[in-house]
Amino acid sequence: MAGRRMFDSSKLAEPETGFNGRDRSRGVVFLLVLLVVAGFLVSCGGSGGSKTTPVPSIQNINSSTTPSSPLGLPIEINGSGFQSAPGKVVFTQNSTTATVVPNSSGWTDTGIVVTVPSTLTAPAMVSVTVVTSGGTSNAVTLNLIQMLTFNVNNVTWAQTTALPVALTGLRAAVVPGASSTSAFVVVTGGYDGTGNQTSVYSNTLNPDGTVGPSWVSITTTSLPTTLAHHTMVEADPTNSLVSTSSRFVYVIGGQQNSTDTPGGLTSVYQASVDPTTGIVGNWTQLTNSSLPESLVGPAAAIFNGQIYVVGGLRADGTPSPNVYSAPVNSDGSLGTWTKQANVYPSGVSFATAFGFGGKLYVIDGDPSNSTDPNAEGSVGTNAVNFASASRGTVGAWTATAATIKSRKKHITWTAFGQVIAAEGIYQGLPGSLELERTLVNSDSTLASWNGITSNTNQIGANVYNAAAFVSPLLSPTSTPRFLLLGGQTFTMTPPGALSSTVYYNNAP
Repeated sequence: MAGRRMFDSSKLAEPETGFNGRDRSRGVVFLLVLLVVAGFLVSCGGSGGSKTTPVPSIQNINSSTTPSSPLGLPIEINGSGFQSAPGKVVFTQNSTTATVVPNSSGWTDTGIVVTVPSTLTAPAMVSVTVVTSGGTSNAVTLNLIQMLTFNVNNVTWAQTTALPVALTGLRAAVVPGASSTSAFVVVTGGYDGTGNQTSVYSNTLNPDGTVGPSWVSITTTSLPTTLAHHTMVEADPTNSLVSTSSRFVYVIGGQQNSTDTPGGLTSVYQASVDPTTGIVGNWTQLTNSSLPESLVGPAAAIFNGQIYVVGGLRADGTPSPNVYSAPVNSDGSLGTWTKQANVYPSGVSFATAFGFGGKLYVIDGDPSNSTDPNAEGSVGTNAVNFASASRGTVGAWTATAATIKSRKKHITWTAFGQVIAAEGIYQGLPGSLELERTLVNSDSTLASWNGITSNTNQIGANVYNAAAFVSPLLSPTSTPRFLLLGGQTFTMTPPGALSSTVYYNNAP
């Protein structure tokens, strides 16, 4: 354009001579410097160099697809952009809003532990958001469940459809069905008196605690190997990040052959379960998620998207004190096992474990060396310990109220903060204290144990190495149903007879 000189970048390398040329060259350089500085300030969020504060984002609650919680118990919120210092967690239920500022010890940039306010209403849904100086997060729905009260001293027992075969060392898992009124039970493995089995059985579960009139023997997808004294857990959308239509069962460790002393496997097998029929699919060995050591009679619990395994007999017959955790992936596979820095206070096998309120509890077990998992042997320990368990990390162990009887190869039922320890090998005559119970205090300790001694409240099973579970279906009286399957008779003059009986409580 006439009368206007176009900018030539070559002049930066060879500036013009003379006063006017030097002025123009310096001006161009100064302009470029200003542009660079301005760009830097914009990228840093303005003057002062402070970065733009991110808006918090919730990925999930309790590492579950459809999370739930009772009132007054802690939940885990996972996400990003929460910052290092506590902001607020807001619970919105219709026109009611409850705001909580969690403790700094439970707040990180990617995770929050917060207690659900008792001022909310359950059962119902609540919307959860996180608020920081960066703004308000997306909302995630939490299902609030009611903490039902019941008197375990009023429990009475009956029998339902027996197993097809008398078994000891078997394991069972309950599988929620496709609707809120349906559920199934899956039984795996066990010893039938001649050898360990590959058996897989399935049955329907009714709200009154009974099972269906006949057990389905799933021969086309039996276990890949003979197995007994393993542990077994079930993953579904309420306890893991699997899809809403997915159900998976996991068989972990155990004894392959009944002649092993005690042997032990590192194997982890997984199978899907159809939530409409209860049929078990093909078993897959999760070779990338094998246990770090072979274990017979380990204890296990699954909650908040993690499987925790405690103790078990090693191949040389010594009890392990190790604690392992592995995450459940969205496709039902498992991540690698992490060995926890906080090992259990002593080596133990044939204990029981459960999760409640963000804590992992371990009850009793056998602290001695052993080579025969089917034998009665000496009594176990009455030690009970608990530790925080969050996102696969287990904290330091704390001793709490010991059981009245020192039990091993026993069972434990938990429901709405009440705990029942039962059966197994213990000191005294068989049946002298078949059941004892406690409850979880608000500080996570257990209250003193009380024996259930009335003859009308006894099961009358007197077995060890049985399988047990709590039904996810409430009874017609809105109380939990506890089931006991199989086992070997505790006689003090072994070997006791094997059992195929299935017991359930028909009251309260």
